[in-house]
Amino acid sequence: MAPIKSTENYIYLALFCLVGLMGIWLQTEIAGESDVIEQVEQTLEPDYYIENFTATGFDENGERSYVLEAERMAHFPHDGTALLDKPYVVEYFDDSAPRRTNADSGWLSSDGDELLLTGNVVIQQGSGEQGSGSTVQARRLRILLDESAQAMNF
Repeated sequence: MAPIKSTENYIYLALFCLVGLMGIWLQTEIAGESDVIEQVEQTLEPDYYIENFTATGFDENGERSYVLEAERMAHFPHDGTALLDKPYVVEYFDDSAPRRTNADSGWLSSDGDELLLTGNVVIQQGSGEQGSGSTVQARRLRILLDESAQAMNF
C-alpha cells in the first residue's frame, strides 16, 4: 500500500508544480503585453511643451523670411511634428508687404517646412508698391514656409 500512496503524492506534486509554472507563464505573458501597450501610449504623448513659442526662419542671405509664434507648442517624439495653439505667422517678401496669418490651431511638420492652420484662419496682406492690402478668411490653410530658410531660432 505504501508504494501507491507515494506515487499518488508524486502525481499531486507534479500537478501542483505544473499549475504553478502555468501561472507564472500566464503572468509574464499578460505583463509583457501591458508593457508594449504602455510604450505605445507613451510615444503618442508630447515629450515637451513650450509656452509663448517663437521661431524665426532665415533665407540663404541671412534675411528674415518668416516669424512663427504660438501661445503653446506641443512636440510629439514619435513623428517629430508639433501642434500649435493660436499660431500667428508673418511671412516677409522682397517685393511686397509682409503677410500676416493667424488661426485657432496649427500643425507643424517634423522638418518645419509645412504649416497647416485650422479654425478661423485670417490672412492679411499689407498694402505696398504692388497694390492695396487685403484680408481673407478661411477654415483651413496650408503654408509652405520658405524652402530657402536655413535656420530656425527658438
